[in-house]
Amino acid sequence: MWFAAVALAAIAVTATAAESATPVKMGLQSVVAPFVLPDNTSGLLIDVVRAAFATQQMPVEFRYLPNARFNDQMRQGLLDITPATGSDATQEGYLSHWPVTYFHNVAITLRSKIPTLSRLDDLKKYRVTAFRGARNVLGPAYATVVAANPAYREVVTMPSGTLLLGRTDIIISQPDIFQYYLRQQLPRQRVGEEVLAYHDVLGPGRFYWMRFRTETLRDAFERGIAQLYASGEIDRIQQRYARDYGLTRDFFVALDCQFRPEQAPQKCKKIREWSRPLQE
Repeated sequence: MWFAAVALAAIAVTATAAESATPVKMGLQSVVAPFVLPDNTSGLLIDVVRAAFATQQMPVEFRYLPNARFNDQMRQGLLDITPATGSDATQEGYLSHWPVTYFHNVAITLRSKIPTLSRLDDLKKYRVTAFRGARNVLGPAYATVVAANPAYREVVTMPSGTLLLGRTDIIISQPDIFQYYLRQQLPRQRVGEEVLAYHDVLGPGRFYWMRFRTETLRDAFERGIAQLYASGEIDRIQQRYARDYGLTRDFFVALDCQFRPEQAPQKCKKIREWSRPLQE
């Protein structure tokens, strides 16, 4: 009898360990450097998600595919987590209780050539290079403006260096992404912030939640994020990417405002206002 009880307990422990060792499968776009780096095993987003689940003793496996396939893959049980805008109520799964990441794209110019841009319509007058899909992401007003510009193009890999080489007049990008590719393309050229001008003419930015296949996974992730903030690990990860790639904290500003709103009350107030329509 005693041996049977021990055997059953051992089986239960083994099953629990095996279950906890099953990787959580997260869907991502292949490269959104420096948040997802070209090696597909690192990047600011990957490192933070991995660290959050590590606090819960849960490994993560990242799978790379187009956004259009995320929902089907989750419905089939092939993915456990995907990024989500929070605006599509028909998607499978459970949204995180708060936004996780934030993309704020701007128009970037050489200050010596275009010191100011006052409105979106100004983009019609210049050679403009944007990330692929910008017409869809940045809204109908943006799409209308660039449709009237024959010198507008969208690219897969952000050619930041072309701005300094005079091959384009304006680059549409999130600043950290722009800076990452600038360092890759012109590694010997140090560009001070006074050389560049960032024009906030594209709107307030876009928040991304995380969508989970189960509530249990969502709760585990959110506990993990809370632990990263409590332990300071989130800061150590951010500091490493600031040192290596010059990253700001903008990508995770929604998390900072969730856990440390007192550090930037005015900025966090604006973020709450921008994200409220999707939270309600």
